[in-house]
Amino acid sequence: MTMHGDILSILAGFGRFFLNPVFYLFLLLIYLHYRRQMLLERQLFAVRIQSPLQQTVRALGMGVAGGLLISCLSAALGIVIQMQDLWLLWGLAALLALIRLRYLCFAYAAGLLAIFQPVASLLPGLESAPVIGGVWNMIAQAKPMPLLALVAIMHLIEALLVRWNRGRDASPLFVEGQRGRIVGAYLLHSFWVTPLVLFVPVDAGGFSGTLYSGWPFFASGAASYGLLLLPSVTGFSALTQTETAERKAGQISRQLTAYALLLLGLTALALLWSPLTFLAALFALLGHEGLFWLGEWQERQKAPYFIQSSRGVKVMAVLPGTPAEEIGIRPGEIIVKVNGQAVHKKEDLYPALQVNSAFCKMEVLTLEGEVKFVQCAVYAGNHHQLGIIVVPDASTRVFVDMQQASVVQLVKQKLEKLNLGA
Repeated sequence: MTMHGDILSILAGFGRFFLNPVFYLFLLLIYLHYRRQMLLERQLFAVRIQSPLQQTVRALGMGVAGGLLISCLSAALGIVIQMQDLWLLWGLAALLALIRLRYLCFAYAAGLLAIFQPVASLLPGLESAPVIGGVWNMIAQAKPMPLLALVAIMHLIEALLVRWNRGRDASPLFVEGQRGRIVGAYLLHSFWVTPLVLFVPVDAGGFSGTLYSGWPFFASGAASYGLLLLPSVTGFSALTQTETAERKAGQISRQLTAYALLLLGLTALALLWSPLTFLAALFALLGHEGLFWLGEWQERQKAPYFIQSSRGVKVMAVLPGTPAEEIGIRPGEIIVKVNGQAVHKKEDLYPALQVNSAFCKMEVLTLEGEVKFVQCAVYAGNHHQLGIIVVPDASTRVFVDMQQASVVQLVKQKLEKLNLGA
């Protein structure tokens, strides 16, 4: 089979994937996730900031593009994965999720499998043990290097998706800061349906040969290969009090890219020199965990960003389809003057907006510290609405309790709707 034929097979596999009911189950779960975020926004701010349907459509489009890139890169690098290794990977990931939900990631599962595999090979007597014997045998026969390479590629494309997304799915929250003060924060929580087509070894009915000289590189030693459709969801979660959602997304993307490239390089070197296998497995685990703790450390090193400013009214969020969005006001910017009047708190906005019945003229301090002047027409019956949510102030009492809840579900009991917009 030629390279052209393989690419056509991969594309045909993607087409058949849309007939898989699991695909639509994933879409439904993603929609419900974004709908919960929307309900939380309504509870906090009495408005809807995000559109669950639009977010789900974006998750589908970006995810399919990401899945195609992962599949093509995996094929180009010659990643061939045993089906039983995928079962082990899913099983380990599920067990790790019982310890902590963020461990539901193939990086942890693949790293552990790569560490367990040589141990299982050195202790073959446990293969006949009741209950664990079958699983122990599967671990002993596992080929973890292709899995580590796949994990690296998945994180590389995840970094690309995070950069493409630019924090557009992020939701503003009010949380309790380190000193007990209520501050603004952004929850970045995106998911993408990423259908994968991977090469697997087969006994018959596949093809034999190579796509190019030296292919496959990350292989399991099979002579014939087939294609496997694999439903998958890629996602990430982060909470930031110190950056805008767009800047935080860029930071996460750069860190994921560095992790993915280092892991892929270590895995390739481990195939050439086996003592590096343990180092690659350890990096898959500790490197990924290090990304989490690095993010936590970076958050602690900076002061909260979405707090009141002495220079004016700081914008927490901009509602879609409003005058504020049309004139280009961005989250984190500071409104200094409205219709020539200085504004220092949200209560100053309404009187200043009433000064001019036809136009609203504003002086705004950008994220870069530069002053820009914007204006918009004022429509009858809507003269007091810009479409912004401002940062919390001393009167704010309602916030999301991050200690008691998952980041998207629980809110303080008896949550009241807030009037924090303009």
